[in-house]
Amino acid sequence: MAKIKPLKQSPIFSSLSDRELALFSRVVAEEDYIQGTVLVAENMKSDKFYLIEKGKIAVVTGRESDGPELLLGEGDSLGEWSLLAPPHLTSVAARVIEEAQVLVLAREDFDAFAKEEPAIALKVIKGIVGSLWSSIKDVEKMLKESL
Repeated sequence: MAKIKPLKQSPIFSSLSDRELALFSRVVAEEDYIQGTVLVAENMKSDKFYLIEKGKIAVVTGRESDGPELLLGEGDSLGEWSLLAPPHLTSVAARVIEEAQVLVLAREDFDAFAKEEPAIALKVIKGIVGSLWSSIKDVEKMLKESL
């Protein structure tokens, strides 16, 4: 039950009904991470989606993870592509910088859920695509403003 509230507050899952959220929450794990934990390493297999309940996670891009850093906190997510794209290696690294409680969804669990509940999975996919589209538009706007 505790997993449903943060899912419901995320724009990605906002189109799911309470019943759908309850079903979906069964495949989501709640994990605690201490400061310094590496969630994702550059060139690591990308197979998990993370939704931050509490804490802070730094995402670093660039070769050898020395590029720009993006700070994520409560309600933010990462790893969306791991649920949508073919298996791939990630080009970013993510580490916990403030003790974090995170909801984690593994690709294989999502795929199994999608076979059992395709209508709910489709809503989740549409939510992820909407979130990614919004992020792309934000980047476009920033790029235009910097020119």
